[in-house]
Amino acid sequence: MKVDRDRAIYLEDINSLVIADLHIGYEDELRERGIIVPSIWRSMKRRIITLMERYGAEQLIILGDVKHSILRTPRELSMFFQDLPYAITAVKGNHDGGIEDMVDFEIKPATGFRMGKYGFIHGHSWPGEGVMTADILFMGHIHPEMEFFDSVSKSTKMPCLLRGNLSDRGVEKYGKNVKIVVLPAFNPLVGAAIGKPIGPLFRNKLVGEMEVYLLNSTYLGKYSMNQP
Repeated sequence: MKVDRDRAIYLEDINSLVIADLHIGYEDELRERGIIVPSIWRSMKRRIITLMERYGAEQLIILGDVKHSILRTPRELSMFFQDLPYAITAVKGNHDGGIEDMVDFEIKPATGFRMGKYGFIHGHSWPGEGVMTADILFMGHIHPEMEFFDSVSKSTKMPCLLRGNLSDRGVEKYGKNVKIVVLPAFNPLVGAAIGKPIGPLFRNKLVGEMEVYLLNSTYLGKYSMNQP
């Protein structure tokens, strides 16, 4: 497993690049709220192409929230995936209403899927029982990000990766320990400070402490998302 600084993970044994939370069309919602930001879908597409070429990956796995608007089809969606010469598989996220009819690649249910020793979910729904037989579970949904302040209180936000394991309660439920890896959002506009326990695995305290890493492998310590 190779963590790339550009918000992705490459899995050598299945020759796949894993990313999460594209939220295509998010800029449109910001503009409707009076926040003018440049469109970034083209730069995200270029980043995917660069990453796929860097590792020679044959498959792209997207951990949900391909689009941002739950009900609408983003005008950029078809252009985003046009001419990408890779096998693409996405897990359905909580923003992906009707996504099956909007794209021409495989959409797995929100319960996720397993490939080899890996399980893949978005994170907003309970994972399927078969998914939890994996050794390593990859998920998105949380958009983990750390915020740093300098001596004059200027803040800098940086995406991070969370690594951990099932808690004792989680091991009891699923009958084995599973490593958990939470990816940052691939879309740089949608990061969120870690801390809020969203998704059933975290809300039900089935995941233990998470180790927090910047994408350059800097270890920042442990964090419990089950804090009172």
